This record gives sequence, structure tokens and C-alpha cells, in this order.
Amino acid sequence: MKLVKLLPILLSLFIVSCANNNPSGAPSVENEAKPVAYSGIGTLKIAPVIFAKDLQVREAVRKECQLLTKLPGFVQSYAQDQYAGIDLDAKRSTKSDYLKIEITDLPKYKKNAWAGRGGQWVTVKGALLRKRKKTMTFTANRGSMGGFMGAYKGTCALLGGCTKTLGNDIAEWLKNPVDGATLGDM
Repeated sequence: MKLVKLLPILLSLFIVSCANNNPSGAPSVENEAKPVAYSGIGTLKIAPVIFAKDLQVREAVRKECQLLTKLPGFVQSYAQDQYAGIDLDAKRSTKSDYLKIEITDLPKYKKNAWAGRGGQWVTVKGALLRKRKKTMTFTANRGSMGGFMGAYKGTCALLGGCTKTLGNDIAEWLKNPVDGATLGDM
């Protein structure tokens, strides 16, 4: 009898958790010819984010999760107070800060409620060439179990949350970059 009363509540929670179309809250990223004007000093040029050559990425994750555009968008949104301009998909520059980011690890399995394989994660490595003087590197990792009722969140929602937090981690590192830094959950 108690199960019959709980079934509608569980079903409605499941439907509500699946209905969110933009679960990560990713900022809209448009490739503009000019850097966006912000209040800081100097310019940050961010190279197109790539997957590591040897990384096996499921086709669904590659197409649907938009990790390659979300990550630089989050870095841009969190670092906007530090720079006068931030240019996405930029070519190498000798007059400004130039940031390269590579996604080096992602889960390789399909997550479902029955398998119970735990959370999702994103691992990246990056390099900052500061005005042609010195290259500083970092590695970063963020993982998520999805929080309360996390088993019902989709892969893209969990990876998007990890990417958002990584964007904040990288923006904080850009304030005072240290070579060989480890960020996030490492």
C-alpha cells in the first residue's frame, strides 16, 4: 500500500529531472571576430579546446554534450573581470595571454540507473603562454555523482556541471598562474 502511494511521487520526480533541456546552465558562446570588452587589463586568447588524440570519446558525448564549446565559454564568463578582452577560438598570440586546453579523460561507459557505475568526470590539461615569455601548465579534474537523485540525470548534465566548475577553477588559476598546478579534485 505504501509503495502505491510513493509511486506517483517517484514518477513525477523522474519526469521533472529529465525535462531540463539546458541542465548545465552553459553560457551562450558565439564566435565573434572581436574580443568582448570587459573591465580587466590585457587580452586573453583561448585556443579551440580539443580532445586528446588517444582519448576514446563516445559519439553521443562528442555530438550532444558540447564540451569543446562549453569549457571555453565558462572560462570566459568566470575570467571576464581579469581581462579587457577575451577571444575564443583564437590563434596563437605574442602580445597577449594565450591559453590552450585539452580534455584528456572522460568516462568511457554508458551510465544508467540500473548499472550504478558512479559519477561522471572531466580531466583537462592546459598551458598558458604569458605574453611570449613563459609557458605555465596545469592539470585539472572535476567529478560529479549528480547530487540528490543524481542517478536520473543524464551524462551531458553531469559532464556539463563538471565543465562549469573546471571553468571556474581555470579562471581562478589565471589570477596567479603557477607552473605545474593541479586544480579541482586532483
